[in-house]
Amino acid sequence: MDIKPTVDIINPVFQSTKGRLFAGTSGVLKTSSTRNAWAQLVNPLHSHVNLYVSFFALTNFSTKLVKADFVVNADPPGTPILSSDVSVLKLASNHKPVGQIFFNPHVSGSFSGGTVIGTRALSPLRTELGFRVDGRLIIEPGTNAMFFLTSRTSAESQIEFEWFESEAIF
Repeated sequence: MDIKPTVDIINPVFQSTKGRLFAGTSGVLKTSSTRNAWAQLVNPLHSHVNLYVSFFALTNFSTKLVKADFVVNADPPGTPILSSDVSVLKLASNHKPVGQIFFNPHVSGSFSGGTVIGTRALSPLRTELGFRVDGRLIIEPGTNAMFFLTSRTSAESQIEFEWFESEAIF
């Protein structure tokens, strides 16, 4: 009997081979007792693709605790800044992401609308996976996912998003 080997490939690897896997970071987010910050992955309204989120990573560069609310479909305060730190993960690919990372490093007030679906306490001087979602979180056209950060003292953080884009999963 001739047995042929099989190999399991996780979906983000498969999507990367197609040039559809992207990653990017917000700028440095500066919070304090009077200032908040946020980073958001947005799928433009008429994009015609879905963003399948692989994971989020949250980094706290400070020696103080930072609180991160994970919120979907919210309107954040302040003026959004478009991150230029986004890249396709198949390095020889010329694909450009449809999804956009927006952030604001220091705002007063809170977000409006949306739904908080989780909260994380970011330990000092650590990077943590926020939620390992492996494509189960689907950001459809016109929707978004955001981390809204608060702290009691001055702190600096950064948020990383990884996602793949497709009209369908396969």
